[in-house]
Amino acid sequence: MKSEIKFISVMAVLTIIVVGAGLYISAKNGGQTGIPKPIIKPELLIKVGSPMIENGVASLTKDTNLSTSSVTIVEFADYACPACSALQPEMEKLLKKDPTIKYVYRTIPIHAQSKEEAKMVYASMSQGKFKEYASLIFKNQEEWDKTGVDFIPFFTKYAESLGMDVAKLKADSANPAIAATIESDAKDGQDLSIYATPTVLFVGPKGSTYTQGAVQESELQKAVDSVK
Repeated sequence: MKSEIKFISVMAVLTIIVVGAGLYISAKNGGQTGIPKPIIKPELLIKVGSPMIENGVASLTKDTNLSTSSVTIVEFADYACPACSALQPEMEKLLKKDPTIKYVYRTIPIHAQSKEEAKMVYASMSQGKFKEYASLIFKNQEEWDKTGVDFIPFFTKYAESLGMDVAKLKADSANPAIAATIESDAKDGQDLSIYATPTVLFVGPKGSTYTQGAVQESELQKAVDSVK
């Protein structure tokens, strides 16, 4: 009886911690059971200032218009999420194969440093290096994402390898507009009932759908085809 009471007490405490912290799950595969389905609200998918890739060119979104005449992909992820790192090369394959897809990246912070990490990556846009920099951050995740390790020296090293102006990168990352964008990402993620990273939303002429977790490029293509 005592052990049962102890177990129930521990589970209750864990539940309070999870709910209170607004924990996000790093989903390994698509179709995760027990994870609520996202509610796709078109008006919340795109916000001004988010990194976007279209026709092979990276830029910041300038409006909130969501075209339904072509396919738009909105990914909610985090640079420290292992499943997001695994998804990245698959997403790159898809976008390379069909550059007409409009891809928008948004951040769901999953740990204490997530916002600061995202700020530096978003700031790379001002030097035209978002695609390359974000790819390096994900590719080298196991190197910099360790408990107690300062991510900045690693992010600096990756920036230098791309010939970026590190001083400018750090200065740009302090821009209040970038912080506001990331705050908006997190708020909209909650309003869309997104509790797993990565969650990828697909919107097109035939409607909308989503995937969760580190799915293969073939699964991403199926989702695109279903809304195309």
